Amino acid sequence: MRRTPPVVVHLQPQPAVQAFVSCIAALASGGLAAWALSYRALAWPILLAVPLVAWWAWRMAAVLPRRLRWDGEAWWLDEPGRDDGPRVQLAVLIDLDAWLLLRASPGPRWLPLSRTQQPTQWTALRATLFSAPRAPQ
Repeated sequence: MRRTPPVVVHLQPQPAVQAFVSCIAALASGGLAAWALSYRALAWPILLAVPLVAWWAWRMAAVLPRRLRWDGEAWWLDEPGRDDGPRVQLAVLIDLDAWLLLRASPGPRWLPLSRTQQPTQWTALRATLFSAPRAPQ
């Protein structure tokens, strides 16, 4: 069986993903606030939580700069400039061809990747994700 070649990609912040997650959180918390207000008019202070939830979601959706690498045997998630990061197992959660959402475990860590940020490695990354042998669980 052939081994897949090494691949290195760099994870970068994605403000569009952060904004999307923040909007979903704001809509959900706004809906809950509207529901609470429909029962009790005195529940108006709950509206103050809507921007706090949106801010919290923005912070939680932030992608820290990382380096994801396949060495031919395993995936590693390193800080930039270091090679001592943890070994991770990846699962593809969403595949939109030009955008991927991966879950790295242990963690879990959510790793959004886009073709615009990885134009030279995109094809190799996708081929390795789907053809690399899975580590035993």
